[in-house]
Amino acid sequence: MDSIIFINILLIVGLLTGLVLTLVSLPGNFFIFAIALAYGFYDSFVHLSYGTIAAILGFLIVGEVVEFLAGALGARKEKASTRATLSALAGAIVGGMVGTAILPLIGSVIGAMLGAFAASYAAEYSKTYDSDKAKRVGVSVMKGQALGMIVKLVIAIGMIILIALKMAWSF
Repeated sequence: MDSIIFINILLIVGLLTGLVLTLVSLPGNFFIFAIALAYGFYDSFVHLSYGTIAAILGFLIVGEVVEFLAGALGARKEKASTRATLSALAGAIVGGMVGTAILPLIGSVIGAMLGAFAASYAAEYSKTYDSDKAKRVGVSVMKGQALGMIVKLVIAIGMIILIALKMAWSF
């Protein structure tokens, strides 16, 4: 009985680590999924069944897709050009990497938002030469990016709750 409590404490620490990784725009949801899968193997998929693991994987995929597309959808809301929409995606990725290199942890969040803004602004301005429209597109992209990050964080919390509800505390 003591070993299951120890394993569960390790699981909880791992899940909380995944949540922190998600908070700083690192692949925390993938980490949460990996921890759940490892627990499933340990438990022979008794408590975290194949169906539960599949549901967690589904949540993971939804979170990643929403985060990836949120900035682009923000650009489309302002009727941005395709160039600005695609630039928002690329800018978020590059900005996240640069932000992480400059300021580990929170730099990735700030970098992704600023990168998406700057790239979409530059792309829209280079097409329309309208700085007001380019600014509206950039701000909308940043709002979309922030919303995508929030959705991904909520999904991470949901994944953790689902896993916690299925954990075994005694055998």
